[in-house]
Amino acid sequence: MALRDGLRSGDVYVPGSRRYADPACFLLTPQQWEPQPPEFCQVAGKPASAAEALALANDELHAALADLETQLARDGGPGEVRLDADGELVIPPLTAEDVPAEAEALRDELGSMLPRVPIASVLVEIDARTGFTDHLVHAGGKVTRPPDLKRNLLYVIIAEATNMGLGAMAESCGVPYDVLAWTAEWYFRGETLEAANAAIVNYHHRLPMARAFGTGTLSSSDGQRFPVKGKSLTARHLSRYFARGQGLSTYTHVSDQHSTFDTTVIAATDPESPYALDGILGNQTDLLITEHATDTAGATLANFALFDLVGLQLSPRIRDLGKITMYRTGPRAEFAARYPSAGHLLTRRLNEDLITGMWDDLLRVAASVKGGHATAAWWSASCARPAASRTPSRPRSRSTARYAAPSTPPATWLMRPTGGGSAAS
Repeated sequence: MALRDGLRSGDVYVPGSRRYADPACFLLTPQQWEPQPPEFCQVAGKPASAAEALALANDELHAALADLETQLARDGGPGEVRLDADGELVIPPLTAEDVPAEAEALRDELGSMLPRVPIASVLVEIDARTGFTDHLVHAGGKVTRPPDLKRNLLYVIIAEATNMGLGAMAESCGVPYDVLAWTAEWYFRGETLEAANAAIVNYHHRLPMARAFGTGTLSSSDGQRFPVKGKSLTARHLSRYFARGQGLSTYTHVSDQHSTFDTTVIAATDPESPYALDGILGNQTDLLITEHATDTAGATLANFALFDLVGLQLSPRIRDLGKITMYRTGPRAEFAARYPSAGHLLTRRLNEDLITGMWDDLLRVAASVKGGHATAAWWSASCARPAASRTPSRPRSRSTARYAAPSTPPATWLMRPTGGGSAAS
């Protein structure tokens, strides 16, 4: 049993194996990493020394605690952040914004002015503006494109997007089924769909109206579960969502401009949090994401660590925030005296010695993930689930640059408490 757990956690590895390989083989080698720390630290905005990184984190912690202490000292009532009778942190939900009646009337008026057009006409116009069908290229490298190819591509898109199916689409549009099936087989692949979607997102990002919603630097992600029929390697049984059938999950990233820039199909039983960072580092659009929001499922220690190490900010919505473990950088008495109301919320002390000793390896993991040598999903899952099997997925580096940046390796044992804290925090 000890050997089994060691193999699953990565503490024991098998040379030549993929599932139980040495975690270090998926990172930059020490020889590759040796000349890169200055460049990576500059790109990611991280200090080269652990002492400086911990000092910056300590300053951020005290600034946040000072704000929280001011808020708690007000002793506000319902609707405000406060401490209850047991000393636990209470964060009430945000109230919904009231939409003025004039805004509702204006929205209805504008909606009535929009014409009703067939979906095929919309796709034709979008393609004329963005040229997204040019990115749907033949798998065999065929250059010539027959005149009716674009029509067939749009028919396949409509058939798949509406779950109509190629058979029903062939009967509806008059194009033979084998022609649509051949088009789908040779022109629709993961990489071509991603390139076509990137062309649409980039065009949308440049529109003046899109800037009214956001700058394109903030994104969010969430998963949706869908039942499937037939055989699928990704489908799983999950009675809570699919009764007695099977289904899968799609994990989608959306920018603050309301454009979907990444979608990953995963098993419905897999946790979603390991895929949050991959969608940002792997996207090939012009969006420069610097901050990302998730639900409570994305708020893992591994995600906080990886996001910070690659120079991004994770801003999740955390359910029951007052009940989770939070860490301090000094003695309990010091924090309790400085922050009488908020100091006691930080129940454990950070193990700074462990972080200092492993700082170079932590940067090497971050550089490997940011450069596409290893996926964030695999490393997050390795840290978050030390007893789970860890089959690494293929790197999703789609950028020609070494780092697609906007502005002994640490395996699962880095997440285990040593002394008074945890390295991941």
